[in-house]
Amino acid sequence: MSERVAVLMGGMSAEREISLVSGRAVLEALEELGYDAFSIDVKSDLPLVLSESKPDVVFIALHGRGGEDGTVQGLLEIMRIPYTGSGVFSSAAAMDKVVTKTILKGHGIPVIDDVVVEREIEISEVTGRVKELLRYPVMVKPAREGSSIGVTRVDNESGLLKALDEVFARDDKALIEKYIDGRLLTVGIIGDEPIVLPVLEIKVKDGFYDFQAKYEPGRSEYEVPARIGDDASEHAKEIALKSFHALQCEGVARIDMMYETAAREIAVLEINTVPGMTQTSLLPKAARAVGLEFTDVVDLILKSARLKVSFQHTV
Repeated sequence: MSERVAVLMGGMSAEREISLVSGRAVLEALEELGYDAFSIDVKSDLPLVLSESKPDVVFIALHGRGGEDGTVQGLLEIMRIPYTGSGVFSSAAAMDKVVTKTILKGHGIPVIDDVVVEREIEISEVTGRVKELLRYPVMVKPAREGSSIGVTRVDNESGLLKALDEVFARDDKALIEKYIDGRLLTVGIIGDEPIVLPVLEIKVKDGFYDFQAKYEPGRSEYEVPARIGDDASEHAKEIALKSFHALQCEGVARIDMMYETAAREIAVLEINTVPGMTQTSLLPKAARAVGLEFTDVVDLILKSARLKVSFQHTV
């Protein structure tokens, strides 16, 4: 194929190493498909590298800040290079869990009860609000990190203070959510005319789905399609697609949610606009369950690439 494809990977976020793994897998798939593909390890000289390498299209395999948050998307819009995935607004909104939840709530999509904490808020006010609105245990997470980096389960006030210190070392905004004793689900969506993939359930052998449970072999098991019943499965897929459209996502996304089995309720946790893209990542696992191989997924995502902003020159 004549189309020249640049795969953006690596970057400077806390998810750099995961991004490199995703990027290499995508690059290998593109080469197998016959594309003229090459990789770019994203650094501050990205505009120069793009200008010199002249790709026809960019496949974004960057995770976290500086790649999944709208910054690279904005650069590509200005340089007029079509790219995969969501645009500037959707990427920025999905990267911030607080903004995501605000948008979803406005569309009537269920989310978990929370308390948002900014760095300058008095700790006594925070502990009072948590005790009144949520009660322990709670989950504490940075508003703008991925791969469960900095996420902590907290069972008491002293643990809360320690968890907030850890968050504020990474971010200036923390999200404290009610702990839900339920089943962790995820739904992938791919393509121009969005294909909603089967519901996948993540089963953590010990603790919760933190960074180690995600990336250390044997810490988690996955079931796809999830055995939650046809009604719950269809409901989860409907919520996922509604969330995808609410944030104006494109091309690919993975919607993570919690299924509280006792109440039979589903709530969205977050939306990933650049989900993991290795052979064993969650979205490709779900795709394989409906006969889509990794190369098929990569090809569908690439074929959805486009510029999202039209500029009109006026004198």
